[in-house]
Amino acid sequence: MTVYERIGTDEIISLYKDKPIIKVIQGIRRCGKSFMLSLIERKLLEKGVEESQIFSVNFEDFENSALLDAHSLYDAVKKRSSNGKKLYLLFDEIQECDGWEKCVNSLYSSKTIETDIYITGSNANLLSSELATYLSGRYVIVNMRTLSYKEFLYFNDFQESSESFKKFMTTGGFPGLNNMMESETQIRSYLEGIYSTVLLKDIIKRNKIRETSLLEKIILYTADNVGNIFSAKRISNFMKENGRKISVETVYSDLQYLQDAFVLHKVQRYDIRGKKILETMEKYYFADQGLLFFLHGYKDTYINGILENIVYLELLRRGFEVFIGKLGDTKIDFIAKKGGEVLYIQVSYLLVSEETKIREYRPLQAVNDNFPKLILTMDELPESNEGGIVRKNIREWLLNKN
Repeated sequence: MTVYERIGTDEIISLYKDKPIIKVIQGIRRCGKSFMLSLIERKLLEKGVEESQIFSVNFEDFENSALLDAHSLYDAVKKRSSNGKKLYLLFDEIQECDGWEKCVNSLYSSKTIETDIYITGSNANLLSSELATYLSGRYVIVNMRTLSYKEFLYFNDFQESSESFKKFMTTGGFPGLNNMMESETQIRSYLEGIYSTVLLKDIIKRNKIRETSLLEKIILYTADNVGNIFSAKRISNFMKENGRKISVETVYSDLQYLQDAFVLHKVQRYDIRGKKILETMEKYYFADQGLLFFLHGYKDTYINGILENIVYLELLRRGFEVFIGKLGDTKIDFIAKKGGEVLYIQVSYLLVSEETKIREYRPLQAVNDNFPKLILTMDELPESNEGGIVRKNIREWLLNKN
């Protein structure tokens, strides 16, 4: 298995078309996976593939309900292959098909049906565990995410401005919102639809969760603490203090289900001096800041967490592995690693006082190496460099990729 972050349609086609590997596009619902498949279909046609060679199925479309089991799907593909030409299989939300992994494995291994397979899914555990079982080493994962700030501006035909960025901070980057930007009611309704669908279909139903109210309280606690370090035990204690008993093990399980459905990302702490990953006290970020807006609205008290969430997702888009930095008693918001490259980042709303400035600069000043160190803020000031620590406007950083 290989994992690639944020590559586009052209790259998928140029790198993997007709290669003997299954292309797996995964991510939270409504992040653009179906649109990616439609673009792949268009590119295949441009490359000379005939329409009759493309078999595209959206397993959430009722029209395809007859294909929701492995045998029916296999038979349908077999019928389409009767002309002897290679079939390009584009299967959207494949996890809805019962026994899909056996069908895909059979099609991949078939000596009589020649295929090139592209699938999407909204459950990381389901995809990875089943594919690992049946197709070890024979698939590539492409992680889809919601729109970056740059994409958000382009997609909505917005000019870059502080107002555009505030809109991005609150509504988030789900592509389907592009026709609703003038109506907060429509935005909230759309985000509620995503949240409810993910909660019901990808978490509660799939994992047979009975205490749904506790799950929702865990989500709300996590949303209220984006940017803060906490543990499952802390959530368990919080619930007990509020009259709801829940074990640490159940909290861990629910947090994992939320990660599997791409709602949450867990970020572990990295001990800079000890050069090791710490197993306790982590941060969680959401797949899109729009979900935070839906869960608790927009308040100035949440702004630091929202900004951290945005920076974290951008680092993932740029292919970094991300940790929280621990250096003695101080913390660094992000240590981003890619190959031999390391980047240290502090995120702060505004450096409004000398006290705030000292607080943000001190952890980076304590790091004794020559890798780049950044402080990202909303201050409308020219970029500065103090002792090798660069302060940059967060909007500029998001747009310029350095």
